[in-house]
Amino acid sequence: MSNNIKVICRFRPQNSLENKSGGVPVIEIDDNGETVKVGGKEFSGSFTFDRVFGMATSQQELYEYSIRSTVEDVFNGYNGTVFAYGQTGSGKTFTMMGADIDNPALKGIIPRIVENIFAAIVDSPPTIEYTVKVSYMEIYMEKIRDLLNPQNDNLPIHEEKNRGIYVKGLCEVYVSSVDEVYEVMKQGGNSRMVAYTHMNAESSRSHSIFVITITQKNLNDGKVKAGRLYLVDLAGSEKVGKTGASGQTLEEAKKINSSLSALGMVINALTDGKSAYIPYRDSKLTRILQESLGGNSRTTLIINCSPSSFNDAETVSTLRFGMRAKTIKNKAKVNQDLSPAELKKLLKGSQTREITFKAYIGLLEGEVKVWRTGGTVSPEQYATLERVKGGGALEMGPPAAAPVTPSRASQPTSSPTSPSMGARSSRAGTPVGLDSILSEALRPMTPAVALADDEREEFLKRENELTDQLAEKETELSQLAKDVEQMTEEVSYLKEESTALSIENKQVSHDLHHLRIQLDRANHANKEAQITLEGYKLSNGELTKDLADAKCRIDELAAATQSALAANGGTPSADSATASKQKLKEERMAQMMAEIDPAGMLTQDDSPLRNALAALSVDDASNGRETLLALNRTLVERSAELERQLAAAETLQRENKALSQRYAELETKHATLEHEFEDLLDRTIAEEEENADIDIAETIQELKHRLEAQYSSKGDTLQTELDSLRAEHEAQTAENIELRSSLAELKQVIAELKLQAEELKARPSEPLTPDAAGLAQRERDMEILKKSMMNKLREFEVMRKAMMRDLQLRCEKIIELEVALDETRDENHALRRKNVHSVQQQKTAILEKNIAQLVSIQKELVDQNTHLKKENAMAERKLAARNERIESLEAHILDTEERHIGERQRLESQIKQLKEKLGQKLAAKPNGASNPSSGMINILNFGRIAKPLRGGGGAPTSGMVGAGSSVSGGSLAADGSGVPNGAGVSPLASISENGTPTPQKRTSWLNWNR
Repeated sequence: MSNNIKVICRFRPQNSLENKSGGVPVIEIDDNGETVKVGGKEFSGSFTFDRVFGMATSQQELYEYSIRSTVEDVFNGYNGTVFAYGQTGSGKTFTMMGADIDNPALKGIIPRIVENIFAAIVDSPPTIEYTVKVSYMEIYMEKIRDLLNPQNDNLPIHEEKNRGIYVKGLCEVYVSSVDEVYEVMKQGGNSRMVAYTHMNAESSRSHSIFVITITQKNLNDGKVKAGRLYLVDLAGSEKVGKTGASGQTLEEAKKINSSLSALGMVINALTDGKSAYIPYRDSKLTRILQESLGGNSRTTLIINCSPSSFNDAETVSTLRFGMRAKTIKNKAKVNQDLSPAELKKLLKGSQTREITFKAYIGLLEGEVKVWRTGGTVSPEQYATLERVKGGGALEMGPPAAAPVTPSRASQPTSSPTSPSMGARSSRAGTPVGLDSILSEALRPMTPAVALADDEREEFLKRENELTDQLAEKETELSQLAKDVEQMTEEVSYLKEESTALSIENKQVSHDLHHLRIQLDRANHANKEAQITLEGYKLSNGELTKDLADAKCRIDELAAATQSALAANGGTPSADSATASKQKLKEERMAQMMAEIDPAGMLTQDDSPLRNALAALSVDDASNGRETLLALNRTLVERSAELERQLAAAETLQRENKALSQRYAELETKHATLEHEFEDLLDRTIAEEEENADIDIAETIQELKHRLEAQYSSKGDTLQTELDSLRAEHEAQTAENIELRSSLAELKQVIAELKLQAEELKARPSEPLTPDAAGLAQRERDMEILKKSMMNKLREFEVMRKAMMRDLQLRCEKIIELEVALDETRDENHALRRKNVHSVQQQKTAILEKNIAQLVSIQKELVDQNTHLKKENAMAERKLAARNERIESLEAHILDTEERHIGERQRLESQIKQLKEKLGQKLAAKPNGASNPSSGMINILNFGRIAKPLRGGGGAPTSGMVGAGSSVSGGSLAADGSGVPNGAGVSPLASISENGTPTPQKRTSWLNWNR
């Protein structure tokens, strides 16, 4: 029976990615629901399919039109295939499996097919027996992987004449209810390969194929039909730019696109009508689906598309694929085994044809023989098959007379080559009837065996001997049965005794082991108690020592208090304070003067210079030269002294600058301290304002204002004094400049004197004649020089005295200011203590309280530290004891493990022997070869045994389950009753105990049930 592939097109709603990318629907479906018009950017046209479903189509509506007829064809004995094709994220898995198989609105095609299969079995006549088995596989990275036994991940594809194309080693599970199929589907779904892509959060990375095989047998006539349904969920074609695949996901996408390309090549080769070779073997997907594409199958293709302009190119490609697939023609035929009656009928017809042909052959051979002998046969007597089938007698008359030649007369007639030929030739002249031949051929042949007398006697004798032996063996067997029964009773009694003794021995051993454990615990507890007692003894000794130390400390403090009270005197008087202040001023003055003039050069007398000047007035020529020499020496000494004075003045200037800097630093430090004190006072006041009453806050505020006023007055006074000091410092600087100019003039005079002295030295050999004019001139020069020197000396003396007086005054002023500053600081501190007495009391109380708390906390910490050290020592000792116990327990465990290992090895050897014996027993049985089923069935403990199901005999209304119906409430009866067993529990319910959780529901589906 030839039919085309049914192609169904389904569009899903737009997803969030398409909406975010600005996609809009570009499809339009006509009123008949068979043509879709696409208005994309690159292509604009229409496509016609068997049915086109829009974005609001429900799962039930899709199933009713597209798939129900395929399920009915499977029950009629045809093979069926349903597979979904489309780009990734287009809703293929949602269409095939659904978002939730337990939700009637969202479950997909496969759950609905399963429910309708078992509903049809229930509604079928009770004379038909069904067996249903399922298998689940996926093609991942071009490798066939059994989802029910994931260890088999590279299964081969075989092809046989009887079975066709199949996957060798694929696990097939017999099922008897919808629940069992669902559990198999969930079990296989847990092993499927999925991954995240930009187009689909749970993108299938493999092609999954769910195969349902239904075998039905008519118990009345023995007719057998078998239908196989392939449910294929293809992985979606991908564009790497949209899916963002990379790494392993990219490799999977390559394999997926490669297999889908091979599928497209197969469809192209099937539809173009020119290809002599169909490339089914290019991909494992096309190889498995070879019967579904142009072979023995009723195939339905569901193409899933996106309606958005974001994926319009992929949508057009998918629609073109569906158009090509729609032209493929399949040649489906019923997979049926004939009943015995039909086989007998066929055998009888074959035998009749065989006999007819034999009769026809005999007639032909007779006719040939006539011709060979030179005779002739009339056309009415020609041997024809129609005359043989007609059943009329066909008589071969004697051959017509023929001229006999000497050569032919001398040749003897050849004998027939076979007995049948001889028989036919011997009866060539007799009439041959077809009925007699048929009756002879169809008559049952009964062999007639005739035995001789001696053989019969020997046979009877042997029979008698065997009978006697049989009687003896039966007697021995009855005796052995009695002995076995007696020994069995004795063995049972011994077993009971042994069991009782074993139980008693186990109980005694258990009690002994329990007592040993208790003894070990008691010994360990005794050790820990001894360690604790020793720790308590050490603590008691330390406490006694601490008590003695505390008593000694109390005695020492009492003695120190008494001595302090005895040594305490009165306060110093005001006179002594004044005297001490004056003494401090004098000491500081002396120290400062010593720092200013450490060599006492400023207080030295200038009498030698005056004497030298007086000597100049002596008008004695005899000693003029000596006077000049002395004057020269005096000038040199005075020059050196002047240089020293200049150096001292520079030193004083530097020290003055250093004192100024120090004074500025002290001022800055004083201001900083005042600022800090004010901040501290503000913080203290703020803290006290939170805890004190309103009166205390007002008092503190008043004290604060008073203190600020005093600070401002003191600051003004100090600022005035600082301004005066700066003015004096500027005056001193001006005087210093004047002194420097005077010193420069003195240096010039000294230089002139040096020149005159050198001129006098240059004329030592001139005679000292009493030249009146020259003497008068010299006297005038000397007088002028004398007056000039005396004037300069007087000016220098005045300046020196003024400078010393000013320096002394400045030093006194600085000392007075320092003393005043100290007094001001003392007064400031006293005033602070006086003004913030109450605040300080509260603060002192708080500090004392905090100190007491800190002292108590410190004491507690010290005690706790000491206690922890003691506990640490005790814990270390206990730990050592427990380590010893642990070592003993480990040794005991090792001994126990060795015993257990020996016991396990003994049990394994016994199990191995039993397995070998079991294998031998199975090998000895006929058809005892083990079934190469998968390990998953062994684990699940079901599916290896066929579960025949019989129909319930109810009058079927539609042959299938209606919308929303389900037969998952129980399993069909396997004993022929056909009534759903609502109280029974599916044996597949134990799957969840194998450690594999039920897969979570897919969350990436859109809302289809609008």
